[in-house]
Amino acid sequence: MNVNGVFIIIGIGFFIILFGILLSQYVESQNQGLLNSFNNSKINLQIDEISVGDSPTGLISVNGVVRNNSTENIENVKVEVKLFDSNNAIIIETERFITASSSIFKPGYESDFDFLMTARNVDHYNMTSYGDKVQ
Repeated sequence: MNVNGVFIIIGIGFFIILFGILLSQYVESQNQGLLNSFNNSKINLQIDEISVGDSPTGLISVNGVVRNNSTENIENVKVEVKLFDSNNAIIIETERFITASSSIFKPGYESDFDFLMTARNVDHYNMTSYGDKVQ
């Protein structure tokens, strides 16, 4: 075997080892991503003092108070609103954050929300609020 053959064998061995290391790190990162996605549990929150109706501007006014009635610290608190017509068809739906991205919504905390939606012929609505459990 000549010198070139030795370099080729060493080079192939090096690439096999490098590929094995990179593949194992990739698989591990994918597994961690899957585990982290299961840990992000959504917590449903209580909504009180709900009001949905016409505003002076001709838009639909949606407001209420979200309360953290859980025992967990919550982040990324959202309100989801669906407005329906009399045939139970969705006219419009929206989802909005009601807390700042870096804030913690502790047990017992409450937050008012008030926003406008463009819709006509609203018959009824469905409103939910939830956030992510702080890890």
